[in-house]
Amino acid sequence: MKRLVGAIIAAVMVIVLAFQPGVSSVRAGIPAYLNPALSPEDRADDLLAQMTLDEKIGQMTQVEKNSIKLGDISALFIGSILSGGGGSPRPNTPDAWLEMVREFQAQAAQTRLKIPLIYGVDAVHGHNNVYGAVIFPHNVGLGATRDADLVERIGRATADDLLGTGITWNFAPVVAVVQDYRWGRSYEGFGENTDLVTELGTAYLRGLQGDPAKGIRVLGTPKHFIGDGGTVWGTSQTYPMDQGDTQMDEATLRRLFLPPYEDAVKNGALSIMASFSSWNGLKMHAQKALLTDLLKGELGFKGFVVSDWAGIDQVDSDYYTAVVASINAGVDMNMVPYDYVRFIDAMKKAVDAGDISMERIDDAVRRILVAKFALGLFERPVGEEDLLAKVGGEESRILAREAVSKSLVLLKNTNQVLPLAKTTPTIYVSGAGAKSIGLQSGGWTITWQGDSSANLTPGVTILEGIENAVSGAKVVYDPAAMFKDEVDASGNPVIADVGVMVMSEMPYAEGQGDNKAPAVSGREVRIFNNLRERVKTLVVVIVSGRPVDISAILDQSDAVVAAWLPGTEGDGVTDVLFGDKPFTGKLPYTWLRSADQLPFDFESLPAEGCDAPLFPYGYGLSVSDTGSEWLDLAAECSGGTPVAVAPATATPAPVVALIAPEGTPRETYIAPFPVSIKLDGDLGDWAGVPRVTMSADVGMPSVTFAAAADDTYLYFMGEVQDDKIISGEHGADYWNEDSIEFYLNATGDLTLTSYTKGVAQMTFPPMNADSSPEAAVVAGMQGPSANPKVVTVRTASGYVVEVAVPLVQDFWTIKPADGGVLGFQVHLNASESGDRDTKLIWSALDTADASYQNPSLFGELIFHQVVK
Repeated sequence: MKRLVGAIIAAVMVIVLAFQPGVSSVRAGIPAYLNPALSPEDRADDLLAQMTLDEKIGQMTQVEKNSIKLGDISALFIGSILSGGGGSPRPNTPDAWLEMVREFQAQAAQTRLKIPLIYGVDAVHGHNNVYGAVIFPHNVGLGATRDADLVERIGRATADDLLGTGITWNFAPVVAVVQDYRWGRSYEGFGENTDLVTELGTAYLRGLQGDPAKGIRVLGTPKHFIGDGGTVWGTSQTYPMDQGDTQMDEATLRRLFLPPYEDAVKNGALSIMASFSSWNGLKMHAQKALLTDLLKGELGFKGFVVSDWAGIDQVDSDYYTAVVASINAGVDMNMVPYDYVRFIDAMKKAVDAGDISMERIDDAVRRILVAKFALGLFERPVGEEDLLAKVGGEESRILAREAVSKSLVLLKNTNQVLPLAKTTPTIYVSGAGAKSIGLQSGGWTITWQGDSSANLTPGVTILEGIENAVSGAKVVYDPAAMFKDEVDASGNPVIADVGVMVMSEMPYAEGQGDNKAPAVSGREVRIFNNLRERVKTLVVVIVSGRPVDISAILDQSDAVVAAWLPGTEGDGVTDVLFGDKPFTGKLPYTWLRSADQLPFDFESLPAEGCDAPLFPYGYGLSVSDTGSEWLDLAAECSGGTPVAVAPATATPAPVVALIAPEGTPRETYIAPFPVSIKLDGDLGDWAGVPRVTMSADVGMPSVTFAAAADDTYLYFMGEVQDDKIISGEHGADYWNEDSIEFYLNATGDLTLTSYTKGVAQMTFPPMNADSSPEAAVVAGMQGPSANPKVVTVRTASGYVVEVAVPLVQDFWTIKPADGGVLGFQVHLNASESGDRDTKLIWSALDTADASYQNPSLFGELIFHQVVK
């Protein structure tokens, strides 16, 4: 294949040389469309006149890389390939990306007209699919910088990385004007203000594309046209909010959401992506008045409109009808992404039937070809290979570090405790986010949804940044803030001078991040409380894709910093914490006081009293500020004090004697034995057995669980309250919909960090209620090996699960004894629509949903012998 690619590239060079000064194109017999001296428009007209219908429809077809049959690229004249989130080659290296694009382009070059592919990716914060590439802050952080020059430089650096790996099309920037940050894509937007989004979106586009007079370097794609960020909660058929309905009159739609696109068109945008969402009930992919009349007509957009991922499919339940409606509305290229033959067949049928005109086909294809010629794809189908060595390089890391430092917003700074002294004797650091590149980076990092893994891709964690910043200080990290080894000679807890608590949202993307009540988690609040008792000064760093409810920790924090999703360069955070760089960031979003305020009514937003937001748009302190009226109001409304007090005691929160004690991260459940339990779905025989209830919020899914044993089995019970059950819709991925998970570690070693014999995750979906116990599904890491029996019963308010696990078997031997300990964990997964949108975790040690990988994060089950 490498020889074939080399031969094709050589052929392209011959064609290019034929059009150099002094070489006769007539003598060479090469068509005009291959002459780079002509304009993109003239070349497109020449090529279009030579194309068959099959070749034209192929150009309108975009296929996901893992779905395309290599030979079909040439056989069906496919015009575009994309990598979805996580659509990486194996191995996931820059070199492998380049080789993959070469292979695809080699197939395209075998077609009659040798029209190159245009390869697209979502590089929304750096070349984020590529392991080792620099991950820049998400747009929410860049919005906080207010620095258009910085954003343009990031666009340019991203273009370099893309070109080095053969990519010439980026599905960015997102120019959503977010009006309700319960939306899971809020971090992809620059902010809530139209002018800010317009300025920074255009700056990023300039960085990607370069000087239009010199040809486009990487094709940018402002998205998603139009109304993104304005959808109403509860109007989506797929998620709570994402892909929902934007409900407003046309004047408001134009005022809020049109300016970023208008400016992008003026600055040379040649690709725009249609939105999944609807406007007043009609899908954007079918809105001819918006796509054709407004965008292409009124704004004069000369480029092409690409659908979102299978976005056409949502227009109508009948696929043919959906295709006809969308193409006629103005969609020029269909991101299919899988069944491309079905799309091609539908297009041919529509043309034959007269449902789609040849005039419409020619208009769409010409737009696509103009963009390809403007990119110089016929001369450089695989980007700029000399840039390959720059991917993940120091130059980009320095730029990303600068961006991080400029994005931080100082929300609170009591007694000017920030910046921290580098000579601070002792610093305690807690929170999983302090030591996790995955949590720092958020969604759209290596995979679509991101990952909480500590070492997701190379970078500097916030903890490492702290360690690098100080000189001679003792830095101690405990994710759960127990610090059991930090005691003096008498065994008393040592109080640190400073504590840094990193509180993080779990990674998410799109609708899976829709959240009715964004807030710091209860688990991390418990860790915060532990850390508060062990330090004199407590600094909180919020790592999140949007403002979150911080009322549970604001009063007792000395300083609070919004760090957004900084990406791989965590030392940009510590540059500011320790005073090497100033706090200059300003809020890109109004910050909520409580979830009850969402969505904000920006037309009549209160500016005074407790109905006002916690912090307004544009808020941000400097270290020289001695106070803030907003902090005074926060203290007044919470009944607290704006000044955090030093810990009153050196003793951590006491451990409650019974179940799930608040204040100790390794939660403890007391399981009585012997108890007689019958596996029948009737919970009457669980009377007197201690129960624990986990709930995200009022009206959200919750679970009450319990455990007990007799001489033969260890029993679990889960009673789930959930008004909507999704089960059996994600194949074997039962974790991605409604299900309950029980975890056990019966090895005797609660410090194990990986699964071995004697450790199991047992996942039980509610669909088991529809089958016999013998046919019940048991999933999870080594779950089937534990040989559990399960009975599941649907109830009016959810479902009930009863489980019996044999105590003695090949997998483990469990002998209940008074005071005996097992590792124990409970998770609840729930879905309101589509993918999982609620996750409840019992053990506070598991701050990053990692129990399925790491048993040391479990809580404890302690047997208690019942004396009768």
